[in-house]
Amino acid sequence: MDKLIDKFASEHYLPKDEIGFRLPNTVSLEEAWQEVQNQRKQRAEYMPFEDQDKHPFWYVLLPQLQKNLHEIDSLGRDSIYSLVKEEIEMEMIKDSLMEEAVFSSAIEGAFSTVKRLKEMVDQKQPPKDINDQMVLNNYHAMQFILKEKHRDLSIDFILELQKIVTNDTLDEDDAAYSGRFRDDWVYVKDKRDHIIYTPPPADRVLPAMEKMIDWVNRKNEAGFIHPIIKASFVHLYFVHIHPFFDGNGRTARALFYFDLIRNEYEFFKYFSISVAVQKAKGKYYKAIRNSEIHEGDFTYFLLYMAETILESIHLVKARIAHHYQKEFVIDRINKDGVFLNDRQQKFVKKFFVMDQRVITIRKYQDWFKVVYETARRDLDDLHQKKVLVKGKQGKAYVYRPNNEFGSGSA
Repeated sequence: MDKLIDKFASEHYLPKDEIGFRLPNTVSLEEAWQEVQNQRKQRAEYMPFEDQDKHPFWYVLLPQLQKNLHEIDSLGRDSIYSLVKEEIEMEMIKDSLMEEAVFSSAIEGAFSTVKRLKEMVDQKQPPKDINDQMVLNNYHAMQFILKEKHRDLSIDFILELQKIVTNDTLDEDDAAYSGRFRDDWVYVKDKRDHIIYTPPPADRVLPAMEKMIDWVNRKNEAGFIHPIIKASFVHLYFVHIHPFFDGNGRTARALFYFDLIRNEYEFFKYFSISVAVQKAKGKYYKAIRNSEIHEGDFTYFLLYMAETILESIHLVKARIAHHYQKEFVIDRINKDGVFLNDRQQKFVKKFFVMDQRVITIRKYQDWFKVVYETARRDLDDLHQKKVLVKGKQGKAYVYRPNNEFGSGSA
C-alpha cells in the first residue's frame, strides 16, 4: 500500500478520480487520496495566492517536470536561433503570430484559417464575420505583445490587451466592457450550458489583478521561480479570476507569451502554443479544471504546459530545418536551370516548409483548383526532376520532399 501511495504522490501524478480507477477494491479512495495529498503537500512549493476556498496555490517540482524544464531551457537557448537568417526569422515570426491568432480563436470556438487571415493582413481584406474579426484581433494582440515586450505588466496593459482581443466582437450591450473589468458575476459553462465554474465576485477582480501584477514585476523576490512556472501560473490565475466578461482565455494565453518573451525566452516568438493546445483541447481544459478542484494544486497545469512547450519547440526546430531545405532546393533549381511552371514554383515554396510534407494528387488539385490530370502531371514532373520522391499510401500515390535533391546521388 505504501508503495502505491508513493507512486501516486510523485511518479504518476493523477487526479483523484483517476487514482480511484486504479486502486484495489479493498482500498478506500478517500483514505488513499488523503495520504497522497499529504505526501504531495510535504514536497510542495507554495505560491503567495489563494483559491476561492482559501487554499494556497501550490505545486510539486516532480522529477519529470524538472527534466522537462531543463530540456526547454536547453533547447530553447540553443545557438540555432541566433543563427537563423533574418528573412527566415521574419517569415517564421509572421507565421507563428498568424497560427497563434487562428488557433487561440479556435480554442474559444471561433473558426477561420491562416489563409483567410493572410488575406486580411496582406491584402487588407475586411473581416467577413465575427470569426474573422476574432482571429484578426488575436493577430493584432500578438503584434502588440512583441512591440511592447519591454514594458512592465500593468492594469493599463491588461485592459489594452483585452480591448484589442475583443474589438468589434461584442454585442451592443457588452461593447462598453471592451477594455474594462467586469462589474458583475460571470459564469463558465460547458457545451450544454451547465455552469462548471463560478469565478470570484467582481469586487475581488481589481485587487487580485494588482497583486498578480506586483508579483510578476518584482525583480528580487525571495526564492527563484522558474519563468515557465511563473508564466504558467499567470495564465492559470488569470483564468481563475476571470476578470472580464469576454476574452479571458485569449488574453490569458497572450499574457503567457508576454511574460516569457519579456524574460528573454525569445524562441517563443517562433511558435504558437495554441496549435498544440487545439490538437488536444480537452487536455488543456482538464488540466485547468484539475488545478481548480484539487485544493490549489496547479501541478497538473504545469505538467501539461511543460509538455506542450516541448512539443512546440521540437516543431520549431523542424520548421527551421525545412526553411533551409526549401532555400537550398530553390537555389539548386535556379542554378541548374530546372524549369518549373508557376504552380510548381508556388507549390515548392509552400510544401517544403509544411509540418506534414506528404501530398496526394487530390490535395494538389484542391490547392490549385485544377483537374486531376493536371495535378498528376505537375507532381510527376517534379518527381522526374528529382525534387520529389513518389510512393504509395494505401491505393493512392503520395509525394514527399526528396532529401537527396542536389546532392548528386538522387
